[in-house]
Amino acid sequence: MHTKLGSFGESRFLLLIVVFAFLLRVAVIPFLLGDITNPARDHWDFGWEEGRIARSIASGQGFSSPLFGSTGPTAWTTPVYPYLLAVLFRIFGIYSRAAAWAILILNCLFSALTCIPLYFTGRRCFDGTAAYWAAGIWALFPYAVYYASGYVWGFCLDTLMLSLVVWCTLAMEQETRLRYWAGYGVLWGIAALTNAVILSTLPFLLGWMVWRQARSKFRWLLNSAVAMLFLVVAVSPWFFRNYNIFHDFIPFRSTFWMIFWEGNTGDTSDHYPDWTNPAHNTTEMEAYRRLGELGYVEQKKRASFGFLTRYPGLYLWLAAKRFIYTWTGFWSFRKDYLTGEPFAFPHIALSTTLTLLLLVGAGRAVHFNPDGTLPLLLVLASYPVVYYVAHSGAEYRHPIDAICAVFIGYLLRSAIAQRSSVRMQTGQHESC
Repeated sequence: MHTKLGSFGESRFLLLIVVFAFLLRVAVIPFLLGDITNPARDHWDFGWEEGRIARSIASGQGFSSPLFGSTGPTAWTTPVYPYLLAVLFRIFGIYSRAAAWAILILNCLFSALTCIPLYFTGRRCFDGTAAYWAAGIWALFPYAVYYASGYVWGFCLDTLMLSLVVWCTLAMEQETRLRYWAGYGVLWGIAALTNAVILSTLPFLLGWMVWRQARSKFRWLLNSAVAMLFLVVAVSPWFFRNYNIFHDFIPFRSTFWMIFWEGNTGDTSDHYPDWTNPAHNTTEMEAYRRLGELGYVEQKKRASFGFLTRYPGLYLWLAAKRFIYTWTGFWSFRKDYLTGEPFAFPHIALSTTLTLLLLVGAGRAVHFNPDGTLPLLLVLASYPVVYYVAHSGAEYRHPIDAICAVFIGYLLRSAIAQRSSVRMQTGQHESC
């Protein structure tokens, strides 16, 4: 089922894929850079909330002020990506063109490096051929190129971290050394501080690994306990920081109920109506300043429970629409929606095609290696759930696009192998 670990030639070929992916993404940057460096609304499009927080850090004001003006400390988002932005702001200048280039090049690097865990994931689940197809598909993956080259946000780093977590989970299946389990826990901690949604896959991936280790009669309880201990150690400084500042337990982010409300107001004109975000609504911005971040989020929590109580059917319908949107790109054909989404039809076509290829590839993969592909399926099932619940976006799905690339890579590998087999059998029949 598995090919032998690659020779120098195989490693060099993988390196070429990574380099090609990186150069392709960098080459696209000049075509998208103008939107980022546009000074409108005090450079709002330069990273949005994460760019604002990074500016505050780089200016010596700490992790604060995610919107407009000085609004004090925040836990709007997790800390890893804003701090990376802040470092580049300090080096190249806040909201400068040079900083934009540096940040986007870093995104391109994250996206290109994702080819590596995808290759080893494909190799472990299937074989070397499927692994190279997975890495090659990711190198050319349209959304991967677009988000790396045109978005100052952590999507590419999120994708790399989730891909690393999946690969390491597969690699740790037969591991017994405690230092490796400690490192595995630290990796989960870094991933959670990059994007806390990645933790939604932890119960399933760890459960799969415990099951596999228990079958092999390994000391799974001690191993998993060590991993969880080091995960907690890795994230504790952020928890302590939040408690020290807000005097409340805020595990990762403070804004869940605000985000939930933004997607569940009863406004179905868009999957994420702009007016719900304080950055686009003067009234909401004033309420955020007046109440403070935790007070504002508490207000939205009450409004969310009110909506759920009054309109449970509408909420379930919206959740279903978010599920459909996540996998097909379709939200609405209303004229006002299409006016604000000029690329809606290409997005629907591409997203739906990728989902269909994923389904066919996953079906074949399960037949080929049911136990090995189960973790990938669990990630696909668990990761987007929070976005079905709250609000969706194509960019939020991006981390699992990498898992899709693995299944599509196996689909291409199996289709080519099947075609070659048919040709060989036809040739043998004719020779007879």
